[in-house]
Formats: sequence, C-alpha cells, structure tokens
Amino acid sequence: MTIGELIVLYEQNHVVNLKSARNLSRRLQRYIGPWSALELGALTRMQVVTWHQENGRTRGHSAANQALAELHALYTKAGDWGIYDGKNPAHHITKFPKHSRERFVQANEMPYLLRALAEELPRIELFFLVLLFTGCRTCELRTAKWSDFDLVQGLWRKPMTKNGTSHTIPLAELLISRLQQLPHEDVFVFPSRACFRNGGQAGPRCRTVVKWQWERIRKRAGLFDLNIHDLRRTAASWMSIHGENLQVVSQMLNHRSITSTQIYARLSITPVRNALNGNVERMLGSVPALEPVVPPEAMRQEWPG
Repeated sequence: MTIGELIVLYEQNHVVNLKSARNLSRRLQRYIGPWSALELGALTRMQVVTWHQENGRTRGHSAANQALAELHALYTKAGDWGIYDGKNPAHHITKFPKHSRERFVQANEMPYLLRALAEELPRIELFFLVLLFTGCRTCELRTAKWSDFDLVQGLWRKPMTKNGTSHTIPLAELLISRLQQLPHEDVFVFPSRACFRNGGQAGPRCRTVVKWQWERIRKRAGLFDLNIHDLRRTAASWMSIHGENLQVVSQMLNHRSITSTQIYARLSITPVRNALNGNVERMLGSVPALEPVVPPEAMRQEWPG
C-alpha cells in the first residue's frame, strides 16, 4: 500500500469522525501528500527528520510539530488496522521545543481594547466580547447556534469541544442582555454575511473574516502583538490574578486537568508583588519599637562605632 492510499482510508474511516475533519484533511494533503506515491515501508526515518526540519524552517516550529504528530498517527492507525507491521518512521523524532505564550491584556491596556471594540458594529463587538468574557475558543463561538443557548437560565451548552466532550458555561448578565438584543436571523448566532448576500442559507462565521476583523480592532487599540487566542488567556488570567479558585478557572476553560490551568496563576507579578509588600509590612509591624541594644561592658570596646 502507498502512503496516498493510506491517507484515503484514514480520511474515510477516521478523519471523517473528527470535528476538525476538514482542516486535518487539508494538512494531510499539504504536508504528507507529496509522499503519496511512496510505499509505506519505503519512507525512512532520515527522510522524516529532514522533512520535519525543513517544515520548521519554512512553515514554523508549531506547524512542523503538528505535521510530525499527524504522520505518526497515520502510521499508528495503519498498524492498528493490520495494514502495516513495520516501524513507524515518525517514532521518537525530537520535536522543536514548545514555548508557552504568556501574552494577555494588561490592566492598562484593557480600556484601549474595549474602546476599539465599541467602535465596531454591535454583532462584531459582541463576538469578541464573548471571547473575552467567557474564555471560549474562536471555533466554538463561530459555530455556536441559538439552540445551544438558554438565555433564560443564562447558559451556553457547547455540544462538542476540542476535548471531545460537551461543555456548559454560565454567561455574565451583560452577555445575556446583549445576546437577547441580537436578531435571530439564522440557526447560527454569528452567521456568515456572505451567504446572505448570495441568497443561500447562512453558515457559521468565516475564520478569515474573523481574523480580518481582529486585525482591524487590535491596530485601532494599539495592541499589535495581541492574538485572538490571547483573549481566552486574558479571561483566565484576570480571574486567577483576582483570586478566583483555579478549579473554577479550569471549569470555565474546560481543561481536562487543572495542571493545564496552573500557568494562569503565574502570568502576572502583581499578586506576588502585593504578597511580598504585605509580608514586609506584617513583619515590620509585628513588634513594638525596641530600645537600642546596648552590648555588655566587655564588648563595648570592640563594638563598631
């Protein structure tokens, strides 16, 4: 069997069941597709190492690591299906180191961001406010349907998340009020305007449009290095910084483990600075002023000063 034939089987019997099926299919064709004519056993470990390094140089470390993981998963599935019994050429290849991004909206930056959002159309402003106030992922909000929301109880139930599970999150009063004011034009809360113009049924908001809108907003706010995903980090960081329990933050983000949430407890030095200042004040104020220490007579001649 060739790699190309395996990709077809992989898409028909595995990828099709995934929420991110379309994006995964594109990545398989982009990164692994050039090897379609090779037999499964013909791909060598050295070829994969060279390919991984080249992807890192041309497409970035994150994309290269993701492609390597998908190649490994492809061969693993071939072994599970009994199609291939050789070695996995992507096994034990060192990935590029991953550097955790720690950017989020600081207190002095928040007014600029909110002002920039307020200058947008109401539906666009609300889209990014939901991201900022709930910490949800962009894909979850783009595909959100009115049937997922209970605006009486103030709940948003996401039928399927990145973790492969459903997730229900309460909404702040401001978001409930703003969502109630939106017209229910379609099944999607934030439908694609392009579909309306073409006279067809509206679909979820286009990813490219969202990125274009965000680019405009962050430039207007003067926050040129702030990514859309940083809004999710901002929601979690502000909760953690202001003393909310990490378990609550983890539940909001739908993390499988609280370990994934602990990064947000260290993103700001403000709590550490406040704690240290408070500790110094407690130490200095814990005892009354004492008389100067007078050394014994035998030591006075050697006492400095």
